[in-house]
Amino acid sequence: MRIDPEPRPIGEVTFAPESQKRFASLSLDRNPIHMDAVAARRLVAGHRVVHGIHILIAAIERWQQEDDGRIESVSCIFSSPVAVGDTVVFMQIQGPADEYEIEALVGGVPCARITLATAQRPAPAAPMTDPVKQGPATTQIRLPVTMDLPLDENPEDHVGKQYALEVNDHDLTAEYPNACRHLGARRVAGILALSRFVGMVCPGLHSLFSSLNLDRGTDSELENDLAFTVNAYDPRSRLFDIRYQGGIRGSIRAFLRPSPQEQPSLQEVAAHVRADEFSGTRSLVMGGSRGLGEVTAKILAAGGGDVVITYATGREDAERIRDEINANRSSACELRRIDLAHDSVDILAGDFEVLTAVYFFATPRIYRKKAGTFDPQLFAEFHRMYVEKFYALCAALEDRTGRPVRVFFPSSVFVSERPKGLVEYAMAKAAAEVLIQEINRSFRNVRVLSARLPRLTTDQTATVLKIPKESNVATLLPIVRSMNGTGTEPAA
Repeated sequence: MRIDPEPRPIGEVTFAPESQKRFASLSLDRNPIHMDAVAARRLVAGHRVVHGIHILIAAIERWQQEDDGRIESVSCIFSSPVAVGDTVVFMQIQGPADEYEIEALVGGVPCARITLATAQRPAPAAPMTDPVKQGPATTQIRLPVTMDLPLDENPEDHVGKQYALEVNDHDLTAEYPNACRHLGARRVAGILALSRFVGMVCPGLHSLFSSLNLDRGTDSELENDLAFTVNAYDPRSRLFDIRYQGGIRGSIRAFLRPSPQEQPSLQEVAAHVRADEFSGTRSLVMGGSRGLGEVTAKILAAGGGDVVITYATGREDAERIRDEINANRSSACELRRIDLAHDSVDILAGDFEVLTAVYFFATPRIYRKKAGTFDPQLFAEFHRMYVEKFYALCAALEDRTGRPVRVFFPSSVFVSERPKGLVEYAMAKAAAEVLIQEINRSFRNVRVLSARLPRLTTDQTATVLKIPKESNVATLLPIVRSMNGTGTEPAA
């Protein structure tokens, strides 16, 4: 057999929203990270994610073989989430011993690596890293064919349990003709069931597919349901080790990803704030429906100030913050919708005349996939938000307010530390710092305060592994006080 180490393109797929819905209906994996755009924006990827198994099946559909050997085993490592709407390019490498590798890339960045073998071989071992949480095997739990909501259980409660999952009997030959030809329709249905188990059962609601190994099993087992055993859970890496058997058999690794980051309640914030220290103020908190904007709005309200918070999407999140504040201080919080990626700051003109301070926490998604050192389009997006839109806001305030107003701009320690992959973000924040110096030099009514904030707890900083972060309230409270003339001005 010819060995060709050079990758060659074998096709590409744009995972449109319609195909996402179709795959969910076939796999019965309706996890919110795949289906709910508003909920997904608060999860680790920051956007709706294509099912990992969908990418795997798409790769098998485009596999090009040089012989008539059938697929005996499959392994796949999912290295980076694919966003709904992304175009995935599949590159194939033919190796020795009847083995083929397919790499899935988005914009040149690898997102999955699939190995297909057409000769039988021993199943690879998948040992877990010690120490692990393990438990005794229990009676097999039969799962319903469809589940409205994914499970959200303590991870240790899954360990040692055995689950039986009925494979969807939908005819997949028209949907995935090549995969069904290579593996058989029943086995393809079993592969889709792997997505359902991870996304709806274990880890369930807060799941992230890491890798899988499978072999085709025996024909005598094809009519069987899939039986899953949760062997172990490692709390350090938040990683599950799961084995399965039936029409296909093998192992799965899946992460328990972080749940949406909860900010402290108004009551918790109030314990650090004097009840009247911000009374008589009216502040606009842009991006106040979650994260640092939410904490800032609660600090101001806890101190007796009135607050207007803006949101781009996720009205329910914004209403939750408003209602929490107004339950303690009647009509102290109002909402405004503005999406700075598309809208003009003039939408907020009606509020400008009565504001004493503005906090600019509006931001695009920070962490992105990219293949090279620098992405001009990504820099342009950050620059537009942090420089162009921020300047437009300051200029509008300067023109329409006849009295002093303070504006806070959150810069970042990443300007000086520059973590790998965030050069565009750091450059845009640095450009904003230069702009702020010019605004403070030339504007009469607008005074901008800025501080390089440390890594804080937000949806955008959530990771599978725990990373130490500073306290949001302890970091932001001195800034809010300085904005209102009751504290030391933060250093830029």
